[in-house]
Amino acid sequence: MPKGISVFVGMNYSLEENMEFIKKAKKYGFSSIFTSLHIPEANYEKAIEQFKEITELSKTLNMNIIADISPRAFSYLGADMNDLKALKDLGIYGVRVDFGFTPEQIANFTKNPYGLKIEINASTVTERFLKELESFNPDYNTLQACHNYYPRINTGISMETFKKKNTMLKKYNMIISAFVPSLVNKRGPVFEGLPTLEIHRFQEPLVSAKHLYALGIDSVFFGDSIPTDEELKDVGSIPEDIIEFRIETFKPGVVEQGIIFNACHENRPDSAEDVIRSTNSRVALKKEDIISPYNNIERKKGFITIDNKYYLRYCGELQICKKYLPADGRVNVVGRIVDEELFLLEYIEDETKFRFKIYK
Repeated sequence: MPKGISVFVGMNYSLEENMEFIKKAKKYGFSSIFTSLHIPEANYEKAIEQFKEITELSKTLNMNIIADISPRAFSYLGADMNDLKALKDLGIYGVRVDFGFTPEQIANFTKNPYGLKIEINASTVTERFLKELESFNPDYNTLQACHNYYPRINTGISMETFKKKNTMLKKYNMIISAFVPSLVNKRGPVFEGLPTLEIHRFQEPLVSAKHLYALGIDSVFFGDSIPTDEELKDVGSIPEDIIEFRIETFKPGVVEQGIIFNACHENRPDSAEDVIRSTNSRVALKKEDIISPYNNIERKKGFITIDNKYYLRYCGELQICKKYLPADGRVNVVGRIVDEELFLLEYIEDETKFRFKIYK
């Protein structure tokens, strides 16, 4: 479940709008739906009625629904907390349990015979909670975690907290999800975006989603509903297992273009101090390929270079500069990473895979 959307029933959008949004998201590569059944501002009677129709649609589209649920929502759905069959019959993939449930109850949920996934709150989890949960022998095969989204500005969690919580959860091999906001269509009643990380609140969702994947998150969800078509397309096209940089090129030759775009690059296992070195760029170079000197300018952080014929056996090696380097007649500067994504360079480690896409 690498990418998902959020659909909030009983809120600002009609059932028809939500249904069309789900169909569109499926087309753009999204496979999961998050919804909440304990939003204080929601009309619950209306929400439950619409929720059932959305679960029917999700089944026809083969999309997984995770429902954020409270003890009160169980009664609205006609579900017994000791028997989750009513939820399974609705076609739900899993439930996210948060406030109102004890570690013992959550552990019991994980042992349900219906295969329902049980999500815990990744943002509020503590070592004490995890130890108490462990004491009740949960089934970790059905247990996963999802971070909060934060509607009010300044309340999203910090990078330090985010990393600390994820480290705790990865000890148990849990799948972890997190949210990015839309910059255009923000959910009410506050309308300040629904990110997990505060630093993502006013950041392009494409960049925020790339950041989450680089941080090791397994699944990225839009918090806000409904993002624009462009936002959906951008996030839907992100590869989850490789860092993709948007770049501007400096009119490289045909051979250099082939090196830049015709391969999935991988940083060497012996990472260099000053540059990121593609392990396979020289391997792809043919004997008849000639790389003549051009654009031998000073190199700034994020500049992409290819060594020319005067660097002898290094000819064809692609590098990304991690710092300023002086001009070198043996090194062609062929492009640069866009400013918004320069920070992603810090996530290129030994053998990290990366590739390039033209910035439009």
